[in-house]
Amino acid sequence: MPWPAEIVNTNGPVVTVLFVVVTILFAALAYVRTAAFRRLSGRNPWGIHPNLWLVIGFLLGIIGACLAYLACLTTRTGPAFDSSRPPANQHFAQGQGFWSATPPPPDAGPPAGWYPDPSGRHHYRFFTGHDWTSDVVDNGTHSTEPLPAPPSH
Repeated sequence: MPWPAEIVNTNGPVVTVLFVVVTILFAALAYVRTAAFRRLSGRNPWGIHPNLWLVIGFLLGIIGACLAYLACLTTRTGPAFDSSRPPANQHFAQGQGFWSATPPPPDAGPPAGWYPDPSGRHHYRFFTGHDWTSDVVDNGTHSTEPLPAPPSH
């Protein structure tokens, strides 16, 4: 027995297309927010690359987009970008309750982190605690450039 015309749902393709468009929108929101965070801070939110946030936003929709925003809000950006931390050449004097300019003990080198670029070509360069990396930041924009060789005498 055929269905009456008023009972047959002809909006199926429209609903499907609308669902796909909204899902793509949430994926794009997750990607754009995390890519902007990475560009400004030089770090991936929660250590997850923006391309993966795109997939998370697509698979989880609004929940994925909300997770991306939460990740950007809660990811620490390090001492080079946090004005509440001391400058790189200072450390907290234990038990004294203030920031001290006294150098750390000789056996402990500076901790890993962002420091002024020793070459002077960029604002900051990442130091691993043992060696300089090619990761640099200028005006909040992360890029890579190998450290130039020291001048020969």
